[in-house]
Amino acid sequence: MPKYTLTYFDTPGRAQTIRHLFVQAGIEFEDKRVGGESWLAIKPSAPLKQVPILDVEGQDTICQSVAIERYVARLGNMAGSNDDELTKIDIIHTTLGEMATACIPYFFGEVSKDEEKKEELRKTLLEKLPTSFDYLNRLLEANGGGDGYFVGSSVTLADVAGANTLKFMQLIDKEGEFTTKWPKIFALADRVHALPAIKEFNDKHQK
Repeated sequence: MPKYTLTYFDTPGRAQTIRHLFVQAGIEFEDKRVGGESWLAIKPSAPLKQVPILDVEGQDTICQSVAIERYVARLGNMAGSNDDELTKIDIIHTTLGEMATACIPYFFGEVSKDEEKKEELRKTLLEKLPTSFDYLNRLLEANGGGDGYFVGSSVTLADVAGANTLKFMQLIDKEGEFTTKWPKIFALADRVHALPAIKEFNDKHQK
């Protein structure tokens, strides 16, 4: 098996799902964390001058977090067992990405520095996100009642990415607006983070 080196900052961010996919699949990788001068030193050689990047021994550097997530999911047999499952996983993965993107200004940028604007955005998200939550909840419940995983009978990219996105979104969920309305989705996130390999990784890197 080739050597895998994942490079990102010393934060969960856009690399955490990739890390979790590696550990859940039992694939060894170097979790290279950079910052400050060490990031500036490698930035010129990064394909898009950004991270995460995944270096695979004998191959070109892979960039873009979503592409890396899907690559590692395929390596770990967590990308679906047929075209139907693969498509459902891609739909869920993309939907989660859109939800996370909508939330980013709440935490980063100009809006995050203004409490009044943050609250306005939070109210907007509470109005917009239910459409996506309802859809994801229907998919989850359609797969065995909603007490397992999004697709099939074992954990996939949809679940791992979902768990990290949902934990991120809970920071906006001040009064339980999300968790009380869609408890099965957030229970899934808890199940994924309770998987032994992922829990061990999180415990080790908890700050």
